[in-house]
Amino acid sequence: MPDFSTQGARPGVVREVLEFDVLFVGGGPGNLAALWRLLDLIEAQQRKGGAQKLQGLTIGLIEKGDEIGGHAFSGAILDPSSLHELCPDYLQRGFPVEGQVEEEEVWLFNSDRGGFKLPVIPSFLKNRGNHVVSLSRMARWMAEQIGARELPGVEVLLLPGFAGMKVLWEAGRVAGVQTADRGVNPDGSPKANFEPGNDLRAQVTVFGEGPRGHLVRELEEVLGLQKDAINPQVFETAVKEVWEVPAGQVPPGFVLHSTGWPLGEGESGGSFVYGLGDDRVALGYVVSLDTQDPFADAHLALQRFKRHPRIAELLQGGRAVQYGAKALAIGGWHSMPRLAFPGGMLLGDGAQMVNAARLKGIHLAMKAGLCAAETLFDALMEEDFGESSLMRYATAFHESWAAEELRSARNFHGILTRGMTPLAALRLGAGLLTDGWVPCDPLRAEPDASRTQTTEAYYGKAGLHREATDSGLKFDGTRFLSKLDDLHLSGVTHDEHQPSHLKILKGDEVCIACFETKGAPCTVFCPAQVYEMHPDEGGRVARVEIAYANCVHCKTCDIKCPEQNVIWTPPEGGGGPRYTLC
Repeated sequence: MPDFSTQGARPGVVREVLEFDVLFVGGGPGNLAALWRLLDLIEAQQRKGGAQKLQGLTIGLIEKGDEIGGHAFSGAILDPSSLHELCPDYLQRGFPVEGQVEEEEVWLFNSDRGGFKLPVIPSFLKNRGNHVVSLSRMARWMAEQIGARELPGVEVLLLPGFAGMKVLWEAGRVAGVQTADRGVNPDGSPKANFEPGNDLRAQVTVFGEGPRGHLVRELEEVLGLQKDAINPQVFETAVKEVWEVPAGQVPPGFVLHSTGWPLGEGESGGSFVYGLGDDRVALGYVVSLDTQDPFADAHLALQRFKRHPRIAELLQGGRAVQYGAKALAIGGWHSMPRLAFPGGMLLGDGAQMVNAARLKGIHLAMKAGLCAAETLFDALMEEDFGESSLMRYATAFHESWAAEELRSARNFHGILTRGMTPLAALRLGAGLLTDGWVPCDPLRAEPDASRTQTTEAYYGKAGLHREATDSGLKFDGTRFLSKLDDLHLSGVTHDEHQPSHLKILKGDEVCIACFETKGAPCTVFCPAQVYEMHPDEGGRVARVEIAYANCVHCKTCDIKCPEQNVIWTPPEGGGGPRYTLC
């Protein structure tokens, strides 16, 4: 793997070394649940006595956002099973529920005005009794609960604003992570205020950095965690707006899902609309990244979706107040990598722990965190951090109800990879009757990037560019928002006087060739308008511009670039979106 770290080799730079017994990388619900449960187990052991081995522990959690929850993004309807297992009195403790699901609708849209509501909610989409939540608010609440705890002889450090830049290795074993340097010029040279990143060393490092994580990529390059998986990791891109609407227009806990229009033929994806508290509503659109269309655009799909009368009436008189985007790990059971390895564990989106049928992964990541905590506690008590000790986490997860849930939905994404066709509908029905089995199980997947076709193959015309496929939608800045309009609502900020965290792997000439054959899909699929191609008077690209300050860290470019010419790396710690309602 190429070394794209901003620090590179800096002769004479001395890095502070911080020692941890356990280090969690990423402030998502999986890692937060693991840390919470680990503290529970340590506290219980201290009450029983005989906890000398647990004295003097240092446990850390780093998060690339400048606050825990600031980069957390999801729909989200929460299955509270894992949360109840972690904290049975979570409601009494003030858990931030936006609403409890009481009213549900599932639609199949066939045009900007047509479609029908299903008379019966499919079993995998039934959500009555589940919670509508804001993942960013949920993560903040969990961090607050953890931060308020004090255990004798145990130091817990929550460190937002620290981005893991590279994995530390020792004799083929994960030994921790190195954090990003601060104060670096665009050319990589140190500024006057340069601060070298730290070496955070740990007995065990738990990686929960989300989908297409930069560090997980390095783990895969070195350890081959994916080699025994049936399928590669595959993804969707989700975009979401949060709206304020007139009082009582959308009740808290209202849920609407749809598929069909405005997706193109052969595309997989769909919508969600969730009623939040304080007269807010979250609506989003998801497009699978295995689409063959070089001009697939989740943001445009969301804007077109708002045209439909059923959606328009929900938003009438309202205004958008927040926006975000994220890649969703959607491969599930058949795409799961190895979960434990020398010196480390992997959980959450980075391990494809998402039930594609239910559109849920938070409770699965949290269950993985609970399993990880049990193993970490045993390792600390036994002072055994070898691979066989850590593999008990993988065994525990694979024997849990969470793994069984993933296994039952193992072919869901494969069934729908070309949209809701009659064959797909039959396969879905069969899968419901057979605990996920369908003919040809396991259904195979290809890497998302490899599925993108040329404009000539898909549209029948070579050299076609996005302007030639204009949808006719006019952005008015009120109801229909351009990418830059929405970007303003994401709160995204980056220091523009640092190296770009979006690295071109093979050179601009590859981008130019892609512009000529595929119309430069990155200029279309990016939900933050990061990439622009500037043609000369003859129509050939003369310059490739990367507006990395726009980046909302969704990772779509890293996943979907058909030439695999873009690698996402962390910017200086703290940069990125600032989600408070997503």
